[in-house]
Parts: sequence; C-alpha cells; structure tokens
Amino acid sequence: MSESTFFSICHWVEMAHRIKGPALVMTLLLLLTAAASGQVRSDGTVDWNRYYSNAETNVILAEWVKQHPELAKLHTIGQSYLGTDLTLIEITNHETGPAAEKPALYVDGNIHSSELTSGALALFFAGYLLDGYGTDPQVTALLDTRAFYIRPKFNPDGADASLLHGVSLRSSVRPVDNDGDGSADEDPSEDLNGDGFITQMRIPDADGNRKVSAEDPRLLVRRQDDDSEGPFYRVIGEGIDNDGDGKINEDGVGGLDLNRNFPRNWALPFKQPGAGPFPLSEPETHATVRFITDHPNIIGIVHNHTSGGFVFRLPSASDPAAFDGDDLELIKTLGAKFTELTERPVRASSTHATRHRYGTLISWAYWDRGIIGWVPELWPGLGKSPLETLRYQEKELGGRYFVDWTPYDHPTLGAVEIGGFRSRFINSNPPAELLEAECAVHVPWLLWLAERSPRIEMARPAVEPLGDGAFSVSVEIENVGFLPTHLTRRGLESKVVQPVVAMIELENATLIDGEMRQTLGHLRGSYALEGGAEEKSGSARWVIKTDSSEAKFHIVVASDTGGTVRSKTISPGGGNGAPRRRLFP
Repeated sequence: MSESTFFSICHWVEMAHRIKGPALVMTLLLLLTAAASGQVRSDGTVDWNRYYSNAETNVILAEWVKQHPELAKLHTIGQSYLGTDLTLIEITNHETGPAAEKPALYVDGNIHSSELTSGALALFFAGYLLDGYGTDPQVTALLDTRAFYIRPKFNPDGADASLLHGVSLRSSVRPVDNDGDGSADEDPSEDLNGDGFITQMRIPDADGNRKVSAEDPRLLVRRQDDDSEGPFYRVIGEGIDNDGDGKINEDGVGGLDLNRNFPRNWALPFKQPGAGPFPLSEPETHATVRFITDHPNIIGIVHNHTSGGFVFRLPSASDPAAFDGDDLELIKTLGAKFTELTERPVRASSTHATRHRYGTLISWAYWDRGIIGWVPELWPGLGKSPLETLRYQEKELGGRYFVDWTPYDHPTLGAVEIGGFRSRFINSNPPAELLEAECAVHVPWLLWLAERSPRIEMARPAVEPLGDGAFSVSVEIENVGFLPTHLTRRGLESKVVQPVVAMIELENATLIDGEMRQTLGHLRGSYALEGGAEEKSGSARWVIKTDSSEAKFHIVVASDTGGTVRSKTISPGGGNGAPRRRLFP
C-alpha cells in the first residue's frame, strides 16, 4: 500500500467518524481498490459519465503523466485542512519549452464541495488536451505555445464528503459552530430510512407553505397566500434533531465558504457568512494564492462552479462604479464568445455598490494580479419545470433520480414522508449519464480563451559590422497574441505585471554600448485596449566588440505573460543565423 493511500485511509477514518456517514468499511474499500480499479483504460480513455473521488482522480492524473511524460507533470501545491495533497496537473509540450516560459491558463473545480460537475469538467479538460495532442491541430498548437495548470479538486475533503458520503456541504470541512451553541457540526442531515440517499421530509402542517401539485401528486408547489384548501406541508432535509435544540440539520459539517476567504475585499463573517476568521485562513485558499503569485505566466482563470448554466464575469466583490470601464469592455468581448460557443448567458457577479460577494478568487486575481477570471456555473438543469424534470428522468434515466414518498415515523415530528428528487444529481449536478455531454459544452470556449493570451515572437537578429571588431546587434520583438502583455488596465496601472525585457548573452565578446538587459515596456496585442500599451512591437540594440573568432551571442526576450523566446547562438561574423522561433522576415 502506498503512503498516499495509507494517509487517505487515515483521513477518512476521521471524516467518517465526524460526519456520521455510510459504513466506514465502504469508504475503506473504495480507497483500497482505487489504485487497482483501472480508472484509465488500456487505450488511455476514461469513462466520463461518472464522478470520481479525489483518490480516483489522482490515480487518473498519475496514469496520464505516465502515458504522456513529454506533456504532463503533477504538482502538489499544498495540503488541505485534513492533510490531503492539493494536486495540480501541468500540461504543455515540454520539448518546445517549460510551462513557466509560456502563457498559461489556470482551470480549477470543486471549491464548493457538492458542485461535483466543476471538478469533473477540470479533469475532462485535462484529458481532452492530452488526448488531442498530435491529432487535433488546435490542441497541438496550444500545447506547443501555451501551458495549462489544471486542478480538479480545489477542496478534496469537501468533494469526497459530498460524493462518497452524501453530505450537503458548500465548502470546507473545517468544523464551524453554525448555531452558536458551543458545539460544531453536531446536527447534520441523515439518511433516516436507509435507502442510500439523503432527500427531503414533507411534514403535514396547516401553516405549511407547500401543497401537492395538481399536475403530479409526487410534486409539491408553493402555497398561495389566499389558498385554504389543503393539505399543506412544510419541507426540510432528511434528518433528526441531534442536539435537542428543537431544530433539525442546522449545524451540519463545516460551514466555511472558501470562495469568501480570499484577501481582496474580504469581509468579517457577520457581514459575509462563511468568510473565515481572517483572509487566507484556510490552507486551500492560501495554496491557491501562493501558486498564482508564483506563476506570473497565468493569463486567465477559469474557476468552475455549479449550477445554473451561465458564466459569472467580473466585477466581483467590488463596487461596479469603481471598476475600470476599458477592462469591462474587454471582459464583455471575451464573454460574448462564451455565449456564441455555448449558447449560454454571461452575468455580472456584482451590480451593486455594497450588495455583492466578498473575498472571491476572481476579485483577488483581478485587483492584485491584473488577471481576468471567470466563474462558469455549469449545468442548466433538466427541463424548465419540476414536472419536465420528473418526466425526463422517468423516460430517459429509468426514474433513478426521484425517490417516491414513503411514510416514516420520525422520533420528534411523528408521521412524515421521505422522498423527492435526488437533487444533488439532478438539480445541482447532471445525472452521471449526462456528465460527459455537459463537460464537452465548455471545452471550445476554454481553448479559445487560452488562445487569447499575449504571445511574444522575435525576428531574426540583425548583425551589422562596424569595423575594428565591433558589431551592431539589433532585434525586433512583437506581441502576436490577442491580449496586451499587461493583460488589463489594472495590470498596467498597478505595475503588478512585469514589462517585456530583452537580454543578450555573450561569449568571447564585450558589450560596449547598450545595457545587457533592456526593458521594452509592454506591448499590445491585436486587441487595442484603451489606455493600454500603444505599440505591438519593440526593438533592442547592442554594440559588441570582439577580437576572437570564437565570439558568440544569443538573445533572450522574456515576458511574464507572453512567454520567453530565444535566438540560436550566433557568431557575429557568420551572418544573422536563424532564430529558434521565427517571427517575420
């Protein structure tokens, strides 16, 4: 047994004890068999119509790295609250340069525990890239010139609590005293009737706000204010009053929202519930900020969530009036392509000066790193009404996602009925049978978004003899990408994104004019951002001198966001040479 598997088992012994989930033996069997279960088939394919646990996900990622060592590397960027490795896969063609020297798109999922589709999409996208290299021209070109950092399980503890134990949980498993009684996590939901699902209880109540639908007796509809014709019900999640305070399920597992824990515009919990005791108090969020800060080549962030079937755009967690108008136009331009490719809408995540989310990842990324981030809310749901959903899952999915109402003698509520939709896999996430199709919807936009990066290319260096062993060396550099090298007006004005630099490296020669390292400033791409960099190209020049026939030089041009390019080693007396990557004649 590997050390990581052993540690995972220890982790789940603690978790199963705390969350009062299904039998511990089932969890241990899942973990013990994960490495041997053949998640990746012999032909390299994966069954995408199922959800994978964190252990299974890591098995898949590790197998891909074995199959594609020239394209993929695994990184552990930290440990979760329970000590689980936070795993990230780096994907690029390493033969054309390291990932750190290419523009990169960061993609993650499952920051919110029960939003399992978000992690599935991240894993699916990684597999799509690896499978497409060498056969798909778009993917091949991207991996030759760009990099991807993909993190399917942002919050592995919570994701597994939801997937393996059916826990209704938004974010971290760190215990939180939600009801203020001095104890944490003591009153979670439970599977009372032992059918393997945590659904709902409908409780007869003359003052209840629900009644049986006239269209189908299995469905409940909202009671109208003037409605006096019952019977009426109130509906709560399946469970009991574990702590004897007269409330049911009011203090379940965790309660801290990791996507309210980022440092930009963070708010105290009384103003923003779930924000945590201080910004980046959680190891998952701290590791994220550290990784993004340590990788200035990241040019965009896709922070997947569910559900709704749209994408949230900036501004987020900030007053829209304070947001740069030119950057907003750029964001709208990029978002329009999302709608074109997915046929789904784009929504602003903040439209009010104070009524907005605080401490989100994409807000921090924009204000502190100049990066545009996106929050796709995957999965639009089945049908336009509960009746359509009910009928579809009956006809197409064998009725597996609705549990018929059955009587139950509740210890404190008396006669109730338990049943309803298995909402975790019908409302919040697609049924497993539809998972691959939902993931595939988003791939074209992710590829297109990566292609919008800046990208630096260098012309053939020009060498001109000046006499007496002196040579003029000059080079032209152009941003042939879409975004400017500073990404946004925020990136430019805050100076958080470093400008393009050109460097000459000499052998048996001396620099007699010019700086070895020359700052070119920022270069705009094909998108002309108002108030941004004005020029697409720049140049650098040096005068060198040598009395040796062995004199050589090469030039390196580096941009945090546009990549690094190098000329071949050139002899001053031997002509201009050929660049490693040709820009223009």
